[in-house]
Amino acid sequence: MLSLYIHIPFCVKNCPYCSFSVVQNPSDEMMQTYLERLHNEIDEWWNVFWKVEIRTIYFGWGTPNLIWAEEIKKLIHHCEDVFDCENVGELSFECNPFPQNQVYEFVSELQKSFKKYPRVRFSFGIQSLDNWVLENAWRPYTFPWMVDFLRGLRDLKLENSVYNFDFMAFGVFNQTKKWDLQLWTPSALEFFHDFVNSWFADSFSLYMLELFDHQKWKKNSNWNSIHSGKNWIFWNEDEIYEEFDVLKNIVQEWWYKRYEISNFAAVGKSSIHNRVYREMEDYLWLWLSASSFINSKNQYFWDVLKYLKQEDVSPYSKKQWIRWTNTPYYPKYIWNEKISESAIQLMSELDYLIESFFLSLRTDRWINDISKFEAVLVKDYSEKIKLYETNGFLKLYENGFVLTDEWMDCYNGIITELLMKI
Repeated sequence: MLSLYIHIPFCVKNCPYCSFSVVQNPSDEMMQTYLERLHNEIDEWWNVFWKVEIRTIYFGWGTPNLIWAEEIKKLIHHCEDVFDCENVGELSFECNPFPQNQVYEFVSELQKSFKKYPRVRFSFGIQSLDNWVLENAWRPYTFPWMVDFLRGLRDLKLENSVYNFDFMAFGVFNQTKKWDLQLWTPSALEFFHDFVNSWFADSFSLYMLELFDHQKWKKNSNWNSIHSGKNWIFWNEDEIYEEFDVLKNIVQEWWYKRYEISNFAAVGKSSIHNRVYREMEDYLWLWLSASSFINSKNQYFWDVLKYLKQEDVSPYSKKQWIRWTNTPYYPKYIWNEKISESAIQLMSELDYLIESFFLSLRTDRWINDISKFEAVLVKDYSEKIKLYETNGFLKLYENGFVLTDEWMDCYNGIITELLMKI
C-alpha cells in the first residue's frame, strides 16, 4: 500500500518559530498555478501507481484551509481517479484555527463530502492559550477567542471525525510576567484541564520549541538574552522541557496514551499517517521539497526506478529502498524540473537499519527483534540495554524493547549511545 502527502505551501504569515518554507499571503493567481501544477504531478505518476492501493491521504505543511474546500475536493477526487482509494483508512488536514467561520466551513464541507472514509482527521494548530505568547508569535487571535472557537467545533464533529489539537512549549517568557510557566496563567490552565477532561479531543500533539538559524526569532535575538528591548527571554532546554511536562502530565492524567514522542491519543485514535512515516511504509509526497520513500518489496518499485531514470539498479542489489526529494525551487518545479539526480538516494541495508531503528524508538511499538540491528549498533549494546532496564529507561520483551514514557524524553541521548553512527 502507498500513502499520499499533499504539500500545501501557503500561509497568511510565516510564524517566527516555524522552520518550514512557505509562501506568505499568496495571491489567487499563485494558488491557481499551484493547483494546476499539482494536478499535473498527480497525472505524471499515473504510469507508476495506476490503481495502487492508498492507505492514507494527508494535506499538510502550510495552511491547507487557505485552499478552498472545493479545490481540495477536486484534488482528492483526482487521486481517486488515479489511485485505488477504496480502502483509505484516514483522510487528514492540518488547519490554522483562523478565521473562525472560514475554518468551520472548510471542516464542515470536507466532513460532509467524505463520509465514506472511516476517518476524516483535522489537526488544529492552537499552539498556546496565553495572549502574550500568541501576540508575539504573530497568531491573529487571543485566548478568549480561542475558547469560543473550540466551543464552536462541538457542533461540527461527525461520527467519523477525528480532531487533533497542537500545542507548543514555547520556552519564551516576558520578564514582567509573574507566572513561572509562560503558557499557563490560571484561567488558561483551568480551561486546558477542563478541555482535556471533556474528552472532546481525540488526540494531542505537544511540541517543544526549536530555534533554527533561519527562523525570525533566532535571527532577531540572542539565545538566552533579552529580545529587541521587549523583555523576551528564551529558556534553556531544561526549562522548555519543564513547560512541556506540564502539558504532557495533564493530557496523560486523562488517559490519552503516548504513541510517539510528541503525540498522545485516545484508544484507537492515533494518527495512521504518523505511523506510516515512523514505520517506514511507502509514501509519495507531492509538491516543493517533498520527499518520498519506496520499498522494493512492492511491485511498483521498479517502475519508480524507471521513472527516476535509475534502471541500472540490479534486482539483486542490496540497495532495496529509494528516497527522492522534489526541488525547493518554485520556477524549476513549474517547468517540470522537479527531481534532480542529487536528490535521489538509493539506500543500503545499513542505511535502512539505522533509520528504522531510530524511528521505531520514537513510538510505542517496540523494537521486536533487536538482533536484526546488530550491524549498526555499538558492540556492547546488550549490556547498555540491560543497564537501561535496571534504571527504568526501557521495558524488555522476549527479543526486543520499548522506551518507557519518562525516558522517551531522553530519546536523543539513548539513540546516540546505541547506534554506531547516525
